[in-house]
Amino acid sequence: MKKIAVTFLMLILAVGGYSMIETLSLEELASRSDVIALVDVVGVKAVGRLPSKVEVVANLVKVNEPFKGGVAVGENLKIKTWRGIEDNPALVEGSRVLLFLKRSDSHYTVVNGVQGWWPLEADGKFSAMGTGKTIEDVKKAIENPPAAAPARPKLTL
Repeated sequence: MKKIAVTFLMLILAVGGYSMIETLSLEELASRSDVIALVDVVGVKAVGRLPSKVEVVANLVKVNEPFKGGVAVGENLKIKTWRGIEDNPALVEGSRVLLFLKRSDSHYTVVNGVQGWWPLEADGKFSAMGTGKTIEDVKKAIENPPAAAPARPKLTL
C-alpha cells in the first residue's frame, strides 16, 4: 500500500510540477491588452518583497509610440513586475520595448508575462517572443481580434 501511495504522490508531483507559459496568438495577445505601446524604460526600482521572497518592482516607462489604449506620446506609465518568477519580463532602464499591458488599479501589468514584452534591438527588430514580428503585424492583430470562442453546451448530470 505504501508503494502505491508513494508512486501516486511522485506521479502527481512530476505531472503538476512542470509548467510553461501559455503562448497566445498575436491576435489574442492584442485583444487581451488594454494598452499596446512602444516605450522607453526610464526607471526600474525594487519596492518590496512578497512573503514568498519574490521581489516587487516598480517600472516607469515613457510612451514613444502608442498603438492601442488611448495613451499619448510622452505619457508616463507605471508598470508592476516581479523578480524571481519564471517567465516574468525584466525591464531594463534605458531600453526601448513594445509592451502589451493590462490596467490594474493605478498601474499596469504585462499581459502573459514575457510574451507581452518585446525588446527592440539596435537593428530595429524585436527580440524575445517578438522575434520575426513587425509593427505591421501588431497593427493587423489589433484590427482583427480573434473570433469569440464557441459557447460550450451545459452539462447535466
